[in-house]
Amino acid sequence: MLSRQTEDQIQGLLDRFCDLYSQKDQEGTLAITALDMMGFGTGADEIVRNREEMERQLSRDFDGVERFSVRMANCTIKAEGTIGWVMGDISFTADGRESPCRFTMVLRGTGHRWEIVQMHISRPAVDQAEGRSFPA
Repeated sequence: MLSRQTEDQIQGLLDRFCDLYSQKDQEGTLAITALDMMGFGTGADEIVRNREEMERQLSRDFDGVERFSVRMANCTIKAEGTIGWVMGDISFTADGRESPCRFTMVLRGTGHRWEIVQMHISRPAVDQAEGRSFPA
């Protein structure tokens, strides 16, 4: 069962991620991710398999964007032992253009803090009818 303390700690990490990302703070964002971080972004070529690739992805995300923000909503947080997982809505706004997406995240508790180990960001398939399992 998820304790209130663990839920609050994980929510704090999610809030910190949004704050750091919105400030385009690459070093701060890297500091809350694991060295073996992996994930997918919305672009076909946005694949991260390690810290070096995460650093390149953050540079790509932040370069050429003047105003940037990210927010999460409708998050479901679960955890067991030192592993946590989250799903929810995530919205990126770059220079006034909003991009609503969904995300999943896997977290690892180190004994001192939670860190992001895996993240997957996706957009719902707009050509998939409600109630259907696959896009048309």
